[in-house]
Amino acid sequence: MASSIEADGVWATTEDVRLCESWVHVSHCSVTSNEMKFSHMWRKIHAEFCERSGSSCTKIALSSRWKILNKELGKWRDALAKARDNVRSGENLSDEIMQAQMWFGAIG
Repeated sequence: MASSIEADGVWATTEDVRLCESWVHVSHCSVTSNEMKFSHMWRKIHAEFCERSGSSCTKIALSSRWKILNKELGKWRDALAKARDNVRSGENLSDEIMQAQMWFGAIG
């Protein structure tokens, strides 16, 4: 199965999700994650991603995409934390998320 990465260099949302899932699964392995070398970790992430998605993209493509995602996920985490720290009386989770989205848009 050819992926959108191979076809036109654009990552589909499902591919981003699979990459994140693969990264979490490999990097949070309680047995090996603390002792894994960076290159070995990306070999494992690559293998898991390809198995999950049927894609044959390269480790370099995955690593490059992860750098972009990680930066954006960090911005989102920071926006959520800022919104959580600024909750006003009577606001709920929806208000918090909307505030985070506004701050995320301002950051990004």
